[in-house]
Amino acid sequence: MLSTTVYWSQVISAIAQLYLKDTTICLIWNSELEVDLKTVNYLDYYAVININLNNLQSCFEKDIDDFNALEKKLTEKGLSYNELTEKLTMAIEKTHCESFITFQHDILNFIESFINASQYSDWRSKRNRFVFGYIEDNFEENFQQLTFFEEQDSILLVSMDSTSSSDIFILKTNKYYGPKAEQQNSLVFLDKFYAENATFLYNHSLFPDKTANLRGREVIIAGFDYRPYFVINYGEKDNNSYDLAFGGSTLGAVQIDGTEARVVSTFCEIYNCTVWIDSSEANDWGEVYPNLTGDGSLGMVVKDMAEISIGAMYSWDVDYLQLDMSMYLVRSGITCLVPAPRRLTSWLLPLQPFQFTLWLAVMGYLLVEIISLCFAHKFESNLSTKRVSWHYSFKYAYATTLKLFVSQSGNSYVSSLTVRVLLFTCFMNDIILTSIYGGGLASILTIPSYEKAADTVDGMLYHKLQWAANSEAWVSAIRSTDDDRMNGILYNFFIYNDDELEVLATTRSDMGFTVERLPFGHFAIGDYLSSQTIEHLKIMKEDLYFQYTVAFVKRCWPLLDRFDHLIYWWHSAGLDKYWEWRIVAVNLNVQKQKQVEATMYSTMEDNGPVKLGMSNFAGILLIWVLGISVAMMAFVYEITEQYFKCKKSNV
Repeated sequence: MLSTTVYWSQVISAIAQLYLKDTTICLIWNSELEVDLKTVNYLDYYAVININLNNLQSCFEKDIDDFNALEKKLTEKGLSYNELTEKLTMAIEKTHCESFITFQHDILNFIESFINASQYSDWRSKRNRFVFGYIEDNFEENFQQLTFFEEQDSILLVSMDSTSSSDIFILKTNKYYGPKAEQQNSLVFLDKFYAENATFLYNHSLFPDKTANLRGREVIIAGFDYRPYFVINYGEKDNNSYDLAFGGSTLGAVQIDGTEARVVSTFCEIYNCTVWIDSSEANDWGEVYPNLTGDGSLGMVVKDMAEISIGAMYSWDVDYLQLDMSMYLVRSGITCLVPAPRRLTSWLLPLQPFQFTLWLAVMGYLLVEIISLCFAHKFESNLSTKRVSWHYSFKYAYATTLKLFVSQSGNSYVSSLTVRVLLFTCFMNDIILTSIYGGGLASILTIPSYEKAADTVDGMLYHKLQWAANSEAWVSAIRSTDDDRMNGILYNFFIYNDDELEVLATTRSDMGFTVERLPFGHFAIGDYLSSQTIEHLKIMKEDLYFQYTVAFVKRCWPLLDRFDHLIYWWHSAGLDKYWEWRIVAVNLNVQKQKQVEATMYSTMEDNGPVKLGMSNFAGILLIWVLGISVAMMAFVYEITEQYFKCKKSNV
């Protein structure tokens, strides 16, 4: 038994020194197959986390980490776990374990616990490696059919060669590449290791790169038709994908395209994989819940129905806790098509030719004119034989000023040259003022004024504009914001299905509708917005907010690193701009795109020439009604006053 322990220590030591350097190793101890760590001379290269399954329960009290907090978190989320799952979760999260070594009958328990732990942990790695050691020849039949061997590419199986002495070890790996129908989880021989002299027979790589050529392996995408990000066209010609939702029907073969779908299809062109999609539950972006369930496209990934989900998936941090995300694909801005400004017709129309400060200046000038005429008239009377009171002079100045302001002549006679010059000066000033006012009023009636559009966040708040979309995904990124303005507009946000939105867009002229602003001048517009509807809408000047879209993938997806590198090349080569323009031109309504873009430069709804109606003169009529009312009140006052005077004189 001692020699067996030494031999196993040698082979594990050799593998660790060559392939597991600069990583933290989780070593699962097994009583049937021991490794003597004293013979392992690689402790200076990395940390080793020892997990002994025989005393798991008792060792929790001695650990320095707070496992009670972890247990509470998992229980609150409704997640199942055992002692090994807890240990692995904490090892991954706190020590960043990336290499795992386990033996014999512990392999099955480890695989189940690791799958859970890799999802429970907030930290994750792109370079996990697994070393499984066993003695029995037929032991590999117990676990090689597990989906784990189908989904992971860096698995090394170490077993003793039963046909020779116990110092020879057979090294195998899972296939991973190739179509799934060809059982890519079958094992592939790599090399032999001789423990006696610590040498390999062929010196082959024990962790070969299986992702450089996937040899037709299927990559399953969860997504729905959302243009221009993801385009799905069903037909019989030019098909480049297969929809699992339709099985073997004629609709199974599809043509996919899109600004983000092109990244995936290009990835498979480079690395020789096959793109399949599954739209069975992808009717929306969906959501992932803390108990590792979900709905929509994201739910399909977390439930292992698909490997990747694309189609304007924002970098939602809530979903990132259960999934992995790629490097950013597109910068997307959420904005709105809001009602175009309407023509202003109100009783304030007579006041609009002058600004408020100018009206104050005019009122000040008239006051100065009244005071000047009052003093001039009083001094004129003092120089003549007919003297008048200050009250009479004020009435004269007040009446004369109003008459001059409305271009009416007076009937009083003045003899003083001073008063005549002052009247002439006031008359000239009033002519200039009334001419300017008349010209401004004519301009407003000729070139109509429009109300302020709700084309900014502040404008939406001011108008209390109701706006709508077809999913919560449009606003989920700002639901927990501390911005009072965002919370203010969220109060007026509503969710409807596409049919309801189409009706609202046609019947409601006071509602906004969400669209996405792409980085190179195009828009993702819902089909419920027709060209006729857009004629009465205007694109906002600014985005409500923006996010970077990503591809969400399942945890520990081996292709994520290569996929991220491709995205780097994609942006560096300018392909994101090229494919946006090309895909929009081929798959979207270009007229609608130009129509929305044109609303940026139009500040009003273009209804053409409009005939003037009574509403245009509401303000003038209001002034007339006010004047008649004041005159009637004055007339009643004079009649009443005269009545009491006559009655008093008769007494």
